[in-house]
Amino acid sequence: MAKRKALPQIEQHNFVAKHMHEVNRSQVFTDRKKDLKRGYQKHKQGRNSMEDRLFYWVSYTLC
Repeated sequence: MAKRKALPQIEQHNFVAKHMHEVNRSQVFTDRKKDLKRGYQKHKQGRNSMEDRLFYWVSYTLC
């Protein structure tokens, strides 16, 4: 009697489990309230002040 051929197994690809170690990592949490009390500013003031903008300077001088 001839041997039966083994049926090919269907592979199920779980993409979530495959790539989860790349995405799910621990993150460092920064407390924004504490930083504000210490004086941290997210955007420095004066860097984008009105004097640096050419449009306002030109319109001011033409008036």
